[in-house]
Amino acid sequence: MQGWIDNPKELQKFLRGLCPPPVVAPTPEPPLDFLVRVDRSVKPTYPNWMKKVMHPELEGTGPAEYNLETQVEEWLHDDQKSEVIHGQVIYDYLKKRDMLADQLGLADLLAIQAKGIKVFRNLFKSFKSKAVFGWRSVVEVRNGHLDVPCLYEDGDWVVLSWRWLDNGWDSRRPALRFGK
Repeated sequence: MQGWIDNPKELQKFLRGLCPPPVVAPTPEPPLDFLVRVDRSVKPTYPNWMKKVMHPELEGTGPAEYNLETQVEEWLHDDQKSEVIHGQVIYDYLKKRDMLADQLGLADLLAIQAKGIKVFRNLFKSFKSKAVFGWRSVVEVRNGHLDVPCLYEDGDWVVLSWRWLDNGWDSRRPALRFGK
């Protein structure tokens, strides 16, 4: 009847029944933080290959705090919605219509990058190969070309890169701007 006394394995089985292991509930993921804070009094650090910032007057402007889910939106040039256009066309359009001040810039992209891949994926989950652009911070590089900063996903990282304005932009390459 009490075979467990002489059998260590049965004893272990008996003792486990007296005190089952605690059930550990998985800890819930903390909510994603979409609130971005940007210190506009500090100019962002540009790459050393940059010759000049095209719109330095815009670098210190914009909200110091904003919610990425509710106060930032994607924007596409009308032609970009159905075809590939040069970035220069987008840049000229934004300049001509005084829309650059509404765009996000390098400081904003750096703050979004610091939020990490989970926030980035949650915001831009509709397209896997999407890059988002900060047109406020167009720069001239040493060879005279113009580049614009962008963020894109690479594995588990949010990568900051620069794209030449002579490249093509399609609907997977929206600008980020502050909502109207």
